[in-house]
Amino acid sequence: MKRFVIVWASLALMPVTASAVCAIEPLEPELEAAETVYVGTVVRSTLVSSLDQLRSTTTPHERRAEIRHTVESEIVFKGDPSTVGAVLSRGKYNDPKAGRRVTFPELTALMPGDTILVVADASGPARYGLCTASRLWDRDTEAQVRAFFRGSPDAPESPAPSPGRK
Repeated sequence: MKRFVIVWASLALMPVTASAVCAIEPLEPELEAAETVYVGTVVRSTLVSSLDQLRSTTTPHERRAEIRHTVESEIVFKGDPSTVGAVLSRGKYNDPKAGRRVTFPELTALMPGDTILVVADASGPARYGLCTASRLWDRDTEAQVRAFFRGSPDAPESPAPSPGRK
């Protein structure tokens, strides 16, 4: 048992790649600074690079595939969603014919049907990932966003909770 604790403590103190770890930042400052904040549903996701470009990469880092998501806005808290245009995320590409596989633990999956909070600080595509203010629209995120925009004259009314929702 003592050996297990020593090994665990050693691993916990090892340096970690900065791109793989992100401290959770408070959402409120991001909402304040953003030009556009809305909730929308992903209706389409496409690769930005071609498969040929991804296959020809020489390093594992280059196998991160940028994905462009079309998001249909449903609830607007601030700004104009049409100025955002799209949401960009990153995925990984593994050539099925290659012997090596890469994993990027910091990548988060986003696909059509997902409902997300989009937080954009300028015109052009917003970013979605582990370390971005844009995130899945869940109960915790909804509570934070509605509390932040409660006093705003443009904030939409909160819907009545559905019967099965707590």
